[in-house]
Amino acid sequence: MEKIALNDNNLHNQKRRLFLKKIINFIFLIAGLLFAVTGLIFLKPKKPKNRPLNFFEISEDKIPREGVKKVDIAVEEGKLIKIFLVNKNNSIIAISPVCTHLGCFVNFDRTVNEFICPCHGGRYDIEGKVIDGPPKNALHRLPIKMENGKIFIGIKL
Repeated sequence: MEKIALNDNNLHNQKRRLFLKKIINFIFLIAGLLFAVTGLIFLKPKKPKNRPLNFFEISEDKIPREGVKKVDIAVEEGKLIKIFLVNKNNSIIAISPVCTHLGCFVNFDRTVNEFICPCHGGRYDIEGKVIDGPPKNALHRLPIKMENGKIFIGIKL
């Protein structure tokens, strides 16, 4: 009789341990899901604001007669934005200086007529199209409009 009672007691202890393991696993599962959901909520990128396009006049002396010219545009009191103006075949193109790979600022090398990113060696032609390197997309072109013989560049602030 004593052996049967000990076996019943062992069986009862095993069932209790198994039940406790399942409860602990369930608690960790719930905690893990809560951490995952919380992480996704905080790490999810915010939707970009649909900012309006503001046009800024470019003075005639800033427009290149040919080739490329780096231009500062005063968008607010004390705030300048740099862009590149390109005159190719008497057509003006406004190009953002921000590399499409990781956001570094490109420079224009007049000796090879290319925009070059100093960070990872991305190279773009005079129109901003990718020639070589890690960037997959061309440099962003900014909208241009002409009114009364004046050039205006569109920038989202």
